[in-house]
Amino acid sequence: MVATLVHSGPRLWSINALAEEFGIDRRTVKKRLDGIPPAGEVSGHPAWRLRDVAVAVMGPQAAVTIGGLDPDELPPKDRLDHYRAEREKIKWQAEERISIPAPEVEAVVASAFKALSQGLDTIPDVLENDCALGAAEVERTIEVIDGIREGLYQQLLEVCGGMEQHDACESR
Repeated sequence: MVATLVHSGPRLWSINALAEEFGIDRRTVKKRLDGIPPAGEVSGHPAWRLRDVAVAVMGPQAAVTIGGLDPDELPPKDRLDHYRAEREKIKWQAEERISIPAPEVEAVVASAFKALSQGLDTIPDVLENDCALGAAEVERTIEVIDGIREGLYQQLLEVCGGMEQHDACESR
């Protein structure tokens, strides 16, 4: 049996549903929602999208967990703990092969491209010797292979350039 889920748009949450979801009193939820216009109605009662009211309902501590945490703004001891934990996480990911060190990836990619390049270099000789192609056909084959090699090189540069931009964005 296959079940098909139908998305009927964003879910709306009433005051009671929000109180139950966040585990706080409905009167507190109602007070915190004061001034936030409802996005619609559920059973004739005002209702809101969760993304619109989560910070207001949960208070400022929710903004830190939702918006992210800047470790440089933590007290020194907490900052040290944060970076130690991150370092341990990176070590664990490397041990579990979830992340692979960049030099290892570079070596594998270099090896693969070297093998590909050597394979491409042998094609004209194979065509000339085994298939009895003439000089003009072999020259055209070399031109095509050089074009393919240049295309691969350009794609590799684009990918590496995209990765460098991604790394620069992450380090900000």
